[in-house]
Amino acid sequence: MRILNPREGDPCRAAVLALVLTASLAACARQPQGGGTAPATGATLIVAQQREPASLNPALENGTSSTEWGELLFQYLVKYDDRGTLIGDAATEVPTPQNGGISRDGRTITYHLRRGLRFADGAPLTARDCVYSIDAINDPANRPQTRFGYDVVRKAEAPDDGTLVLHLKRPFAPLIVLVLAPQGFPILPAHLLAKLPNFNEVPFDSAPIGSGPYVVTKWTRGDRVALRANPYYYRGKPKIERIDIRFVPDPNTAMNLLRTKEAGGYFSDQDFGDYPLLRRIEGMRTTSTPMNAVGAIIFNTQDPVTRDARVRRALAAALDIPSMMAKAYRGAVGTREAGRGLFIWAYDPKAYPDVRYDPPRARALLDAAGWKPGADGVRSKDGRALEVLLIIQAATPGDALIGNAIAQYEKAVGALVTLKAFNVTQFVAPVDQGGPVYGGKFGMALYSFVNGDDPDTTDQFSCANVPPHGYNKSRFCDPRVDALLARGQRSYDTAQRKAAYAQLQAILYAQMPIVLMYQRPELDTFTERLRHQTTSLSTAWWNAGAWELAP
Repeated sequence: MRILNPREGDPCRAAVLALVLTASLAACARQPQGGGTAPATGATLIVAQQREPASLNPALENGTSSTEWGELLFQYLVKYDDRGTLIGDAATEVPTPQNGGISRDGRTITYHLRRGLRFADGAPLTARDCVYSIDAINDPANRPQTRFGYDVVRKAEAPDDGTLVLHLKRPFAPLIVLVLAPQGFPILPAHLLAKLPNFNEVPFDSAPIGSGPYVVTKWTRGDRVALRANPYYYRGKPKIERIDIRFVPDPNTAMNLLRTKEAGGYFSDQDFGDYPLLRRIEGMRTTSTPMNAVGAIIFNTQDPVTRDARVRRALAAALDIPSMMAKAYRGAVGTREAGRGLFIWAYDPKAYPDVRYDPPRARALLDAAGWKPGADGVRSKDGRALEVLLIIQAATPGDALIGNAIAQYEKAVGALVTLKAFNVTQFVAPVDQGGPVYGGKFGMALYSFVNGDDPDTTDQFSCANVPPHGYNKSRFCDPRVDALLARGQRSYDTAQRKAAYAQLQAILYAQMPIVLMYQRPELDTFTERLRHQTTSLSTAWWNAGAWELAP
C-alpha cells in the first residue's frame, strides 16, 4: 500500500505547497504579487512543494507523491472523498457483492466506466486502457514501485469499451482500494505506452498525458512543474487555468512566502511543530485532518543490533513518547491510540496498546538480551558496544528535536544513538537510487508514512514485500504474520477480517518491528480565497478540478 503508502506511502506525505495568484491577461501591465486581486477565471496557482518527484509517472513514484501526481494528472477507477467514502472516479460506482460487482466466490470484480472519458490529448479512455495499465504493472520489463494487489489479478479483460472485468487468482478484499486506485496507480494511456518495450525511462515519465484535471506543459528540473487545465476532463475544464508546482525544500522559506503574500498556500507541512505558526498567518486557513497514516520509529530487523525483538522492545520502552510529541509538535498531534492510524477500522487497542514509558523494563530487557552496562554506562555484548544509527529527515526541526530526544532517552538505558539526516528526496528514494530507508542503511528510522485505505498491512510486514519488492521498510518476516495477512485478504466479511487483524496486531506488538507514536494528521494551509478545497483520506488534491479562486 501506499506509504502514501503505498499508497507509503510508503507511504510519506512530504509535500509543501504554496499558491501565488497572478493577474489575468487583461491586467498583465500591472501584475500583482501572489496574494493579489487576479480574477478567478484564468488564474494561476503556483504551488511550492518540498519534494521533487523522481518521475511524473505515478507508477514509478513512491507513496504519497505517487498519489499526488495521480490525482492531479490521471484518473483512478475509484477514490475516496473528503467524508471518507469510496466513490467512483472513472468507474460509475464501487463494485460490491450487493450491486453484483463482486462475484459470490470473490474471484471476479466488474467495473462499469463512465461514458465519454478522454485523455488530455483528446484520445478516448476505455476499459482497454485499464487492462493495459494492470498488465503493464505486472510486466517484468517495467519497474513499478510495487506490484502488490496487481499480482493477484490473473487476467484483466475488456468485453467492451465501458466494462472492465478482473479475474483474480484468489479472493482479495483489499483489491478495490489498490488496483487502479489511489493506494496503487492510476489509469495509463495504452495508445501512448503499449507500443513501447517498457515505461521506465521514456519521455512520458517527464510529461505524461493522463485524464485528470491537469496536464504537464513543462518540467524544469530542480525548479518547478508547469501544468494547465485539461479541457477534456470529465467534470469540465477546471476554472484555475494554470498550476505551477515549485520545489522549495525549506519549510521556513515556504512560510515566509505566505507571510509576504507571495504565496497563497502551504500543503501538508511535515513539521507539525509549525501548526501554531501557520494558524497565525493572516488571510490563510489551516486545517488538520487525521489520515490513515502514522508517525513511527522503524527498526531494521536485519541489523545486527536491532534484529533482536528484546532490544527493539527495550529501545521502545525507553522512550517517553507523549512528552517528545508535546515538545516537538506543540499540540498538533495526539499519541493516544496511535495504532488507529495504521489499522484504521480494524484497530484493537487491547492487542496493540500504546507503547508505555518504562525505563526499568527497558533495562531488564537489555540485560536479558545479553547487553551489559560498562563502567561508562554504555552497554556491550561480545565486545561490541550497543550503538544504533538513527536516520531522520533534514530541514524538519521537529524531527531533529525528536531525534535528539530519542538519543538522550536511549543513553539513559545504556544505548548510544547516532543521528544522520538526509534531505527528503534522498530519504525516501527507492533502493536503486540509494535511499537509506528502502536500502536498509539504518538501525532506527524516524519515519512518517501512509499505510493506505484498508487495514491490510501486507506491504508493511509481509516477507515478500521487503524492498526492493515493496514497502516492508523494517524488513520484518514472520510466517505467522504472513498467514494472518493472507486470511484477512481472503474474506470480504468485516468481522472475520477484524478477528484476523487482532491476532496480527498482538504479534506485531510483541515483535515490535516499528513503534507507532501518533496517528498522523495532514496540515494544509491555503489562502482564504481558495474555494471548494477539502482533504480526502488520500490527498488535498482529490478534487483539484473543482477549485476556484475568489476575486
